Formats: sequence, structure tokens, C-alpha cells
Amino acid sequence: MAVELARRLREGTADVHRAAERMTLVQALLRGLTSRSTYAALVAAYLDVYTSLEAALRQHAEHPVVQHLIFPELWRCQALRADLAVLAPDRRPPPSRAAKAYCRRIEVLAADDPTGLVAHAYTRYLGDLSGGQVLGRIIGRALGLHEGAGIDFYAFPQISDVQDFKHMYRDRLNRLPIDEETAAAVIIEARRAFAYNMELFAELEGSALKGLLHLVRGRRARQAKPMNPG
Repeated sequence: MAVELARRLREGTADVHRAAERMTLVQALLRGLTSRSTYAALVAAYLDVYTSLEAALRQHAEHPVVQHLIFPELWRCQALRADLAVLAPDRRPPPSRAAKAYCRRIEVLAADDPTGLVAHAYTRYLGDLSGGQVLGRIIGRALGLHEGAGIDFYAFPQISDVQDFKHMYRDRLNRLPIDEETAAAVIIEARRAFAYNMELFAELEGSALKGLLHLVRGRRARQAKPMNPG
């Protein structure tokens, strides 16, 4: 009997999903109030996380559960490297402690409980295909990233219809060969994945607030500048 994992994941993570969306960094990004340095730091942290996740997925490409969620067209490492080359061409932002903890968790699952990788794939990739699409456009305008350079992370050129792909992905989740106990464990792990994301956001919020203050001060200075009477 199907465990309806897609629905249960959505319902079982709804509260932590809302909490993540309310975080200062996320709200700043959604309002286009971010600096290039802050966003570059986020991209660098994501590159570490996706490097661990995608290595783990490749490692378990023949696992009886994980194999059903192997979609190379979703993988983000190449796009993140391209974005980082645009955003921080001279020096990569310093490593994120929160990202390191996130990566360690993924590596533990790869070694001891590969089915738990389902939770992290769900949390990352469906989010990228959903709200991430809107976020990419906002960030591109805010940072003046022309022709998509610097926001490749949000582009999925190998997926012709994002909505159809999301439906297919959820159907795969619902058809995974798992029992009720395993489904419950995956939901718990998905909540943990959101927690790791929130820790990553929290670590970057200081620089996000500095960027916001810089933008606000710049706008006030421009508004206060007297007009040239000539």
C-alpha cells in the first residue's frame, strides 16, 4: 500500500517551512534587499551542501529506494560554481560552519542510512523548482545580474515543464518501496533538513542586515541630495 509520502512530507514540514520563510535573510532576499557579498556567501554555502548531497546520491544510485530519485537534470553543483565565478571571481567567501554541519549530516546518512537522503533531496530540489524560481528573478534584478549570469542556480534548462516535473517527482515519492516506519523516519529527517537550512540562514543574517542598512542609507542619501538647479 502506498504511503502517500509526498503529501505527508508537505504536511509534516509545513510549520518548519513557514518558519524558514519568515527568517530575516529569506525576507531580505524576497524583497531584493541583499548585497552581492551576502548572496555570494549563500551560494558558496549551497555549493558545499549540494556537493555532499549529489555525491551521496551518485554513491547510492542503485539503492532500492534512492535510485527512484536520481535526476541529474536537478543537480546544482555546476550551476553554483558558475554563479560563484560571477559573484566572487577573485576570492571565495569563507566556509560556513552551518553548511559544514549540514554536509556532515548528509555524509552520515550516506554511510549509515541512505534512505534518509530522500528527505534532503525532497527538501532541496522541490524547493528549488518552486519558490526558488521566483527568488531567482528577484535576486537577478536586485543585483543587476544581466542575462541570467550569477543566477544559474535557479535555471533548469534540461527540464522543459517544471510543473509536470514536480508532479512526476511527487509521484515517485508516493511510489517509493518503503513502509510506514520508514516514511515516518523520512519525515523526521526532512524536518531536520529544514533546521539545517535555518541554521545556515541564521549564520548569514548578520551580513544580510548590514547589506540592508547599506542599501537603506544609500537610498536616503540619494533622496537627501539637493537637485542641481541648472
